[in-house]
Amino acid sequence: MSDDWCTIESDPGVFTSLCEEIGVKGVQFEEIYSLGPEAFAALEVEKIYGLVFLFKWDKETDDRPAVDAADHGIFFAQQVIHNACATQAILSVLMNATAENVDLGPHLKEFREFTANLAPEMKGLAISNSEPIRKAHNSFHKQSSFEIIQDKDSKGEDAFHFVGYICHEGKVYELDGLKKGPILIGDVPAGTPWAERAREEVQRRIEAYSKKAGADGSAELRFNLMAIVANRLQDAEKRIERERFLRQRANISLVSRNEDVELLDEVEDDDAPADIPSFEDLSAQDVPAVRAIVARCTSTIDEMGAVMESEKKRRAQWAAENALRRADLVPLALCAMRHLARKKRLMPAFEKGKAAHAKRVEEAKAAGKH
Repeated sequence: MSDDWCTIESDPGVFTSLCEEIGVKGVQFEEIYSLGPEAFAALEVEKIYGLVFLFKWDKETDDRPAVDAADHGIFFAQQVIHNACATQAILSVLMNATAENVDLGPHLKEFREFTANLAPEMKGLAISNSEPIRKAHNSFHKQSSFEIIQDKDSKGEDAFHFVGYICHEGKVYELDGLKKGPILIGDVPAGTPWAERAREEVQRRIEAYSKKAGADGSAELRFNLMAIVANRLQDAEKRIERERFLRQRANISLVSRNEDVELLDEVEDDDAPADIPSFEDLSAQDVPAVRAIVARCTSTIDEMGAVMESEKKRRAQWAAENALRRADLVPLALCAMRHLARKKRLMPAFEKGKAAHAKRVEEAKAAGKH
């Protein structure tokens, strides 16, 4: 069964598209570039639904006890397929999200109900046999005209593994499909975002890996951390819609007082969200206060419009990058190399490329010193 699942790249665009292909709505992935206290500064911490941690895997003893998933009310599946740890870590987070935050879509909703009373190992087998999940996962299979065969004495490529972190009923858990059950990290301190507690645990693990790498004489340390957050494009659209309803009500309130205003919105008031001030609430405020509401709404609409444009550009870039991932560019590269070789321009192009790469490396090093 493991041979039917490919390895996929750890990338926000890949993971967001993967979830959407399975049918999940309302989420996207954001890469975390720092593990300091400022790690989540650019995110709305209350809209972080989970973390996915990628690290270089090595066989080691982990004495941390696992808890019973059923007793703690957690969806947990053991990993039974080698190449699906990324998808399994993502599913572990999504399956434990509330319906209020994440729309799992018809397939995962049915899947969660079907596997609710199964043991963790059977849940893992159910994932491996889910055609929609496997199809979405394998849609990111790297196309290549050549098959690379490892020499029998070769150590092969480094192994990497994904684990998930969630908050459930005020406690942070680590979900690692290679374990027998969830690992209880601890309680979330009062007044502290749960992701901060998870960040501390990830930082602890990285520091432990770093010490081990130093002891082994290896300075290499590779890891990646992503947050599963609310879909920013959808959030911006909802925010704009809400502000338009409020601006329209405020403007109508001003018109009723013979104020000169420009009616910018044509929305059906019967569809207005329940949490915005009513006409009666607005009529109780003086004209300057209502005009201030209109101004704030306009400012927010402009701000969210900019967010929408930015997110649309990101998604267009993700789509282009994912298309390249699915394309086999080897024939194009070979054709270009043959063409350059015939014109005796292959080696000069190669040297030019080497020089450009060396320059970028030096510029990156210089930028890192400032």
